[in-house]
Amino acid sequence: MAAPIQITPEVRWAVSQLVARYFVVHLDAELLKPDSVLYEDYPHLPVRQIFHDLVDRTMREFKISPEDPVPSDNLFRTWTELNNKFPYEEGAFVTYNMAFIARLLDLRDGTLESQAHLRAEMKAAFERFDYVKQGYTVAFFLESEGNMRETLRAAVRRHLPEIAWEADQLVLIQSRGHQLAMYEYFEGLLKNALAENVRLLHGILPDKIAEELKLKGVVQPVLFDEAAVLFTDFEKFSQIAAHLTPCDVIGRLDTYFTEFDRIVENYGLEKIKTIGDSYMAVAGVPEKHADPIRAICDAALEIRDASDRISESIGADGWKIRIGMHVGPLIAGVIGRHKFSYDVWGATVNLASRMESGSEPGQINVSAELYERAKPWYRWQPRGLQPVKRLGEVEMYFLLGRNESAIREDMLSEVATVS
Repeated sequence: MAAPIQITPEVRWAVSQLVARYFVVHLDAELLKPDSVLYEDYPHLPVRQIFHDLVDRTMREFKISPEDPVPSDNLFRTWTELNNKFPYEEGAFVTYNMAFIARLLDLRDGTLESQAHLRAEMKAAFERFDYVKQGYTVAFFLESEGNMRETLRAAVRRHLPEIAWEADQLVLIQSRGHQLAMYEYFEGLLKNALAENVRLLHGILPDKIAEELKLKGVVQPVLFDEAAVLFTDFEKFSQIAAHLTPCDVIGRLDTYFTEFDRIVENYGLEKIKTIGDSYMAVAGVPEKHADPIRAICDAALEIRDASDRISESIGADGWKIRIGMHVGPLIAGVIGRHKFSYDVWGATVNLASRMESGSEPGQINVSAELYERAKPWYRWQPRGLQPVKRLGEVEMYFLLGRNESAIREDMLSEVATVS
């Protein structure tokens, strides 16, 4: 294994001072550019003063006096021509200049602290610069660093022939670390962006559906033989909301729906969507549910009670909830290509919606089918046949609460079976 390259302080000083002289030449040229160029991308920064301060600091840190000779060529102009992005005179290197002083100090010192400082300044430069808007790619930045490295190598070989090999190695070592820091920075951005995309996707779609979409690019519609559907809305929502500010309306809806979300998740239901003041959830979709009927009934009772508590805390203008439910087959799938939406369709969904619109404030209205499946565990109020738009008359029941005695008997039976 080759021994690590040892760069002496003398070599570091010679190389860093040479590059510092080139940097002063470049800054002096920057200061000759018109304000329209200097302030084009950073009108909010005192760019000209920043460049003056960089000149003063560079000369102070590297002991360059105004009488000292400086290189006749502009290394940064050569670098710009290699990058071939825009003519040197037509752009100002504001963020790059602000970070380059850290590069000079790292060439001089070569400590863990100077390396960390260089990385921090590089990161700050990228965050200040809107490279996406300007059309700069990651590949460009990496290639640009390669061009700077080769430009610096040519300069040290030409001006420091007596230590050419050591100086060349110093430039290579720093550039390698600089490029690695770039890779890590942009990889971090990519990972964060991907993680955020995944988070948003899972926030829009059920986890199972999001995974299928990521793996296959499409989601096949599925027919579920049995699913329980719940709808809610608020009595006289439009009339009351008309007297509230938009912020108050959204704030109230958020308070109610956030609590509904918690309850729905607790009972293993899947929230499908909200439309205005309407809230929709399903039990048994997209994953099979062990007991969708009791889950949706228990969730509905808790949603009703939670809504009543929130409304009481608001006062006279608190909204009165209506809830409707039905059970049966339905189709579920994803629609859209750019803005995905997981939704359910079928007669079961339509009748559940009718159950909600046929309900009354503070009540949970259910179909006869759901009642027959759930009646032993709950208390009910028969409503008889009620008119339903396009369906004629449909038998309905109000779900009042749990039948605690039946639930206890059911629990005792389960315990006895296990024993």
